[in-house]
Amino acid sequence: MVHPLPRRGLRALLCVLALLGANSFLVLGPVGAGQLRAAGVDDKSREVAALADELERLIDRMNSLGEDYAEALTLQDDLAIELKAATEEVARTEQELAQMRGTLYVAAVSQFMQGGRKSTLTNLLASTDRVQDSLQRKQFTSIALNAGSMSSDRLDTLATDLKKQRKKLEKKQEQAEKLAMTVLSRQSAAEELAVVYEQRQASATGELAVLLRLERDRRSQLAFEEAKRIADGFSKNYASSRNQYKNLPKVSAQNQTVVNAALSQLGVPYRYARSSPGVAFDCSGLTSYAWAKAGVGMPRNSRAQFNSLPHVPKSMAMPGDLVFSGSPIHHVGIYLGGGRMVHAPRSGDVVKIGAINWGRVVGVARPG
Repeated sequence: MVHPLPRRGLRALLCVLALLGANSFLVLGPVGAGQLRAAGVDDKSREVAALADELERLIDRMNSLGEDYAEALTLQDDLAIELKAATEEVARTEQELAQMRGTLYVAAVSQFMQGGRKSTLTNLLASTDRVQDSLQRKQFTSIALNAGSMSSDRLDTLATDLKKQRKKLEKKQEQAEKLAMTVLSRQSAAEELAVVYEQRQASATGELAVLLRLERDRRSQLAFEEAKRIADGFSKNYASSRNQYKNLPKVSAQNQTVVNAALSQLGVPYRYARSSPGVAFDCSGLTSYAWAKAGVGMPRNSRAQFNSLPHVPKSMAMPGDLVFSGSPIHHVGIYLGGGRMVHAPRSGDVVKIGAINWGRVVGVARPG
């Protein structure tokens, strides 16, 4: 007589058979459930690592485009100043020519009224922007010279100058129009990439989002540890390294003012090409703001800052120095010591303290 299985045992057996199927035992062989779970975890880990790598590459591209945009804005501001100067120069020359014509007019009328000239008064006094008619110019000049008021050389020189100035102005106007298009193009590219970044980041949902956050935290912790290890090595060799370098710029007496100014903006959102305390910053906007608090002015984008400031070796970096990275340069932060810097990292982030990736540092500059 066959005794039936207890109902609870029967249900358990049926569940196992339903989940695995009769053939599963033949296919799986000796592979256990623990190994299956491990394989799934490995796949998920690879997916998270790949996504984290992709997001880091996007951050680099966003920063590069953001600095391209800031650089174009700086060029636009500089060109606007040059354009204004060229416009004023043309206006001054035109005014001087107009005054000359007035003097010639008076001289011509005086000579005519005295009967000293028999040329047609209308032709003689006709105004021309370019003073092109040779005969008319000679007549005016002759009359003016007889009146003792000016020389023909001055008249010719002024007319030639005006022609050159107008060409210069037209060229700068064309440059301004092209640069305006460049600014808009770079702004659009930066904004579009920021959207791509946010969409890609948002694609990680549920468990993947949690794992991505953990992976980023892990990488951040490792980055801080590595940055500090390298900085500690710099500190140990500081005295001997200093003897290798001559005429290094002195550390500014205002360096703590700079550091405090930057730290006062922790949590302020990142925005392209902005330098508005309490409102928004990009990376170079933060550095220029902080150093301005110490009474030191500098260019508005990271590449121009790097090119205009005195440099020091990485191993000699001190708090307040500027640390530049990227190729071409597209990021800058303010060194705090211990391998840390305060910076405005990227779109969607805020001003915060971060680890320095010494391997990517292009150079260190010391304002003041």
